[in-house]
Amino acid sequence: MPRPRPLLSVRLIGPADVVTAQKTHLAGHLAAVFGDTVVCRTSTHPASHANEIRVYLTVSRREVPSQ
Repeated sequence: MPRPRPLLSVRLIGPADVVTAQKTHLAGHLAAVFGDTVVCRTSTHPASHANEIRVYLTVSRREVPSQ
């Protein structure tokens, strides 16, 4: 069965300190907006330029366990 599409996907690219601060802020904001109904995952990778990173935030519905 294919994985359901995420509710929201965000990509941040830029200086490591700025992107890290924004990642923390956005993850907290998304948790406050969506509450316990979603899972927010982050993934960090190096960017093309020195001292820059790429961060991906993905917000998906929380899976309900089968009974």
